[in-house]
Amino acid sequence: MDDRLLKRFREYASSEEAFAVLLVKKHLVQAKGHWVDVVNYRRYETSSDPMHFRFVVGGLFKRELQPKYPPRSAYTINGKFDERGYYLMTRAITWETAHTDIEQQKERRVIPLGFEIQGHTYDKNRDSSGFFRDDAPPEIKALANNLYDRTDPLWDDAMQYINAPEFVYEVCKARIRPHGSR
Repeated sequence: MDDRLLKRFREYASSEEAFAVLLVKKHLVQAKGHWVDVVNYRRYETSSDPMHFRFVVGGLFKRELQPKYPPRSAYTINGKFDERGYYLMTRAITWETAHTDIEQQKERRVIPLGFEIQGHTYDKNRDSSGFFRDDAPPEIKALANNLYDRTDPLWDDAMQYINAPEFVYEVCKARIRPHGSR
């Protein structure tokens, strides 16, 4: 087992770049069979979800090198297969192979298939007009007639019906750029 490779891969796997690659794989069907080379990206800083990006730009390189995985028997001790250890090692080897393959293709001046993904967040409730959501019971909605009087015991239940902002993320553009265009 290559502990240095695993350490480097674990650092990468928790990076913004790794999440950008996952976003590309999720939203571009053309990424299948390609290595994803992320050139530039910007996350939504206010979002706690690591998959929320304003944009991700990069290239798709055809997979020329194939990862060479260790035999499963190398991760079997006393008849028990270490599935997690094997999975981590195969992911690390795949990651290392991708970087090697991309670098070799860049050295040969291979032009990748360019891509661009843009996303945005918006308040799902931005067009709601009332203080309470539409699904609130009528007695709760009646509290909106005097928002400054919080003495009614219904206010304890009413708090769950307040029309609070609810931010949603969506990819608004995911496109492939022709070879050679920027």
